[in-house]
Amino acid sequence: MTEHQHFHPLALLRFLRRTLVVYLVPLAQVLFARNWEAVRTALRQDAVLFAVICGVGWVILRVSSWSLDEHGVLHLHWDLLFRLERTVRGSALAALTLERPLLFRAAGACRLTLYPVGEPEAQALSLCLSRADAEQLAERLMPVQEARIHTPAGDEKAALGFLGANGISTLALIWLAVRQSRQLPDGSSLAFAQISALAGLTARWLPAGAAWLLAFAGFLLGASLMRSFAQTFHYTVWSTADQIGSRGGWINRFECRVRRSQISFASVRRSPAARLLRHWPVFVTAGCCAPELPLFAYRSGQEAMFRELLPEFRMPPNERANTTRRSLVFFVPAGVPFALCTLLTLISVTVLPGLTLTLLFPTLFFGVLLAGALSGYRREGAWLQEGRMTLRRQSGIYLYHICVLHPDVCLTARQSPWAAAAGRTDLLLAFPGKVTLKVRSIPLRDAEKFFAAIH
Repeated sequence: MTEHQHFHPLALLRFLRRTLVVYLVPLAQVLFARNWEAVRTALRQDAVLFAVICGVGWVILRVSSWSLDEHGVLHLHWDLLFRLERTVRGSALAALTLERPLLFRAAGACRLTLYPVGEPEAQALSLCLSRADAEQLAERLMPVQEARIHTPAGDEKAALGFLGANGISTLALIWLAVRQSRQLPDGSSLAFAQISALAGLTARWLPAGAAWLLAFAGFLLGASLMRSFAQTFHYTVWSTADQIGSRGGWINRFECRVRRSQISFASVRRSPAARLLRHWPVFVTAGCCAPELPLFAYRSGQEAMFRELLPEFRMPPNERANTTRRSLVFFVPAGVPFALCTLLTLISVTVLPGLTLTLLFPTLFFGVLLAGALSGYRREGAWLQEGRMTLRRQSGIYLYHICVLHPDVCLTARQSPWAAAAGRTDLLLAFPGKVTLKVRSIPLRDAEKFFAAIH
């Protein structure tokens, strides 16, 4: 067994983040009161508290350690007041990730996250180690041998296309926000406006907040796309006989290793942007590990890499689902706010025309979601393909084509009295790691085929 080694000092960041409320809330209270003498007193108290918390953190670092034995078993130790030890075997891992954000890179640290088989996300182990220790530990727990390297082409160009389109849309939203803000009526005009209470509430709050909220949402979307673009730098996908993974990143480096035998399901996500670019991103979920980034994206008509990396994947049939007597539950989440926004837009045309253009944005947003619900109504379903359970389900504007790869799956059929009368049911699939999927209002006979397939 290796000697007991301590964690990297940056491991204290999580502890310090959880204690921020202890000394920031009192400081915020006196700042709002503008009592400067109390502010100076609070700052001195916070300095003492911060020193005490740092001391507690130093003790935590000293009494916690890790070691690796000759059999490749990781031991986590705690020795203060009581002794605690947790062991993790490499063969019992569904996946692991290595992350090196900018701060971690500057300090020579790395965040190693381990996902044990069957454990929920709350039980995943996140360790902050030095870069060399993290890479060595990952290689001992889930070694990569004879990997076939793939470098997806066109991802950077697609990301740049997204960034260009988003930059234009963000500028347009900011221009709209400024334009609408200049057209705002003053408070007295709003107070004496002879309109209904609902229209009055709309006129009071939406002009000042909605346009800027839309611009802020556009800014966040741009930041998200810039982050995705940065992570496609040096992006490679690799596969071995028992693992599949990816690595890359520019500012924040990352690596993900997934054990093939523990992949619960894989999904191809189709969105309007993906249809436009003709690139289909592929996501995998192993245990409770569901990486935010796709494992890879393949070009339509060039599925050779897809078949090589995931040969067991089967696509659902390219056909419409049976919609006879299907429930209209698909339209409720987007239909209700769409109807409300449409009503407010129509009211604003007569009582406050300056708000009409602003209200068109949420109306359009929920209209897009309603179009996605229509796609789910027509396409969502469950089929058996060459002995594999395949699903097609809609989530917002995304249509997921899913193939179940893990044999340990729990099926649940839920029927309301109306669904039972129509011969339909909701099918829930539960996987190790407390990960679930739901397909809505499918024919009962299709669900029965799934139940027969697991016997």
